[in-house]
Amino acid sequence: MSPLKTIILAIFSVAFTATSQAGDFLTDFDAGKKKAAAEKKCMLVKFTGSDWCPPCIKLDKEVFSKKAFKSGVEKDFVVVVLDYPRKKKLPAAQTKTNKEVAKKYNLRSYPTVMLMDSQGKVFKSISGYSGGGVEPYLKTLKSSLKARKFQ
Repeated sequence: MSPLKTIILAIFSVAFTATSQAGDFLTDFDAGKKKAAAEKKCMLVKFTGSDWCPPCIKLDKEVFSKKAFKSGVEKDFVVVVLDYPRKKKLPAAQTKTNKEVAKKYNLRSYPTVMLMDSQGKVFKSISGYSGGGVEPYLKTLKSSLKARKFQ
């Protein structure tokens, strides 16, 4: 393969990896920070175990996979989904980066959703998910965002 084809292939695979999970959600933390800064939005970072964690699977099924959720967060947040699967293989670079981000934010349980500014400063952390669906979840996110604006 020519060097040019190799470079083009690498660019496309990085771009695909950054947006490959959960619809339009990013899977690259640094890309999320850059996008949030450019769009003057906050970040919503979901730490999940997509293939082994029952509450994570339930959160995705009841909330993150729904159009109402996507349209409800797009005005205020850039959504980044960081996955820590046990069976599914992620690219080595993504696995390494995800582990580094989890360590940086002292991740203790799955699922955890952290609301952050575009610099990565956390202003709300939500651990676990017991149910309720899109509307209550959006209400929690909006009230957290509103509380942040008054700080």
